[in-house]
Amino acid sequence: MEIPHFCYHPALSVVATCRMCLVDVTDLGNGRPAPKLMTSCSTDAMPNMRVSTQNDKVQEGRELVMEYLLVNHPLDCPICDQSGECTLQDHSYAHGTGHSEMEYNKRVYGWRDIGTFVQLERNRCIHCSRCDRFTREITGTDEFGMFNRGHELTLDTFSDRAMTNHFQGNMADICPVGAITEKEFRFKRRAWKLRKVPSVCTGCSTGCNITIEHDRNEVLRLKPRENQDVNQWWMCDEGRLTYQQMNEREQRLAKPMGRVKGKLLQVTWQQLYDAVADRLEALKPNREQVVALVDTDSTLEEMFLLRRLLQEVFSSDQVFYPQQDWTQPESEFFIETLITTDKAPNQAGARLLGLKGSQEHDVISAMKSAKLLLVLGNPFINEQPLLDLAGTTELMVHIASRQSEWTDRADAIFPGQNHAEKEGSFLNKQEHWQRFWPALRPSRHVRPEWQILSELLHMGTATPVQQTPQFSQIFQQMTSIEHNLFGNLALEKLGESGISLANLRQQSDTLAQTA
Repeated sequence: MEIPHFCYHPALSVVATCRMCLVDVTDLGNGRPAPKLMTSCSTDAMPNMRVSTQNDKVQEGRELVMEYLLVNHPLDCPICDQSGECTLQDHSYAHGTGHSEMEYNKRVYGWRDIGTFVQLERNRCIHCSRCDRFTREITGTDEFGMFNRGHELTLDTFSDRAMTNHFQGNMADICPVGAITEKEFRFKRRAWKLRKVPSVCTGCSTGCNITIEHDRNEVLRLKPRENQDVNQWWMCDEGRLTYQQMNEREQRLAKPMGRVKGKLLQVTWQQLYDAVADRLEALKPNREQVVALVDTDSTLEEMFLLRRLLQEVFSSDQVFYPQQDWTQPESEFFIETLITTDKAPNQAGARLLGLKGSQEHDVISAMKSAKLLLVLGNPFINEQPLLDLAGTTELMVHIASRQSEWTDRADAIFPGQNHAEKEGSFLNKQEHWQRFWPALRPSRHVRPEWQILSELLHMGTATPVQQTPQFSQIFQQMTSIEHNLFGNLALEKLGESGISLANLRQQSDTLAQTA
């Protein structure tokens, strides 16, 4: 059942200002009807109540409300970024009259920047007050509000000051019209041209659920996706800007490269695999001299395969990750807890898999004796002593999607796929296990890191490969081998919202007790 509305939002207080959700209560539960149409968002349900949501009286009431809301609203649809996903546009088509009795000039305001991330176009505002309630009830900053009364009512910041909260993009998300828009997305693409893929934000260890919106193999924006266990309906502005990394071209590793006579040259994938396989075979006796460094934006599956590679080929457990201490602001407002100082989206995953954190283990000592160095992603790029020691190894393999200080020191470079191009899963700071899907079409010269590691593992263990592995197979390998950690969970069970490991363990314990 659809009840049209503008001002209602499940995270905000009920104000019943837009009057669009009017319904006809034909029986209040005592045999008597309500004397007038009631706003369904603020009317409590009662036993034996009878409600009509679509009769002629309701339709007439909605038509009058739509006409009132459009009295001063400009016909900006051809140039408005909200067009195509505009609630006012949809409700006008479904419930409006198609004409107006307004014969006077409409009020006109100018547009202006109200913060670092959003812009205000007051001509389009219908006074639903979602933005006002957001800064009062969700961020607690109370920096946006309603001014004046009646025909002169407007919403703005106090004394024309710019907003300073870190969640401004959410105001554009909840605005039902095009009154508040994201600066980053203005005039870039029509909403109906965007393709949407569920994913997970890589900005920090909170792991906000997001939707990657893209067109023509370019990410245009990231928007929060509801997950009550992680981020509710929100995400921070810093996380929204990570879309720029997904579109990065200048620093991308585009083709496989190998060092020949001291120079990095482009080679084929097979040539690179063959060269590295020969070197790995020669280095097998040096089990204590094999070190791997992994970035914490690598997926669980990639970390699992890297650890397997070292364990099964070299009997080594020297897999290190850059460990970060993190703090979370104490606040009565939930949204503030989404921002953390831990910018590693999968540090919890590395810890769970038993990899070695740099604060608890001596990475430099391990590197000093290393003959083989495997670097997954771009970890420790600010640690100059580690970078210097990379030049003393007999073989250094770099698997990553973009260049860094490790690239020039590498003997073999395997170009990987970035976050928007591959499948994988992360474990956030609260050990909520979440999956993401590929959105962009990768170049034919790059491969997902899990595939590269899987093929190196097969080469190192001399296991024949019948065909290119699928992500689902790698995932199933991980959950079956690490069934004590992941409960042998099937990939499809993760879904779009993920699952808490605590809940998964509880389910496993319950099944074990009943077995």
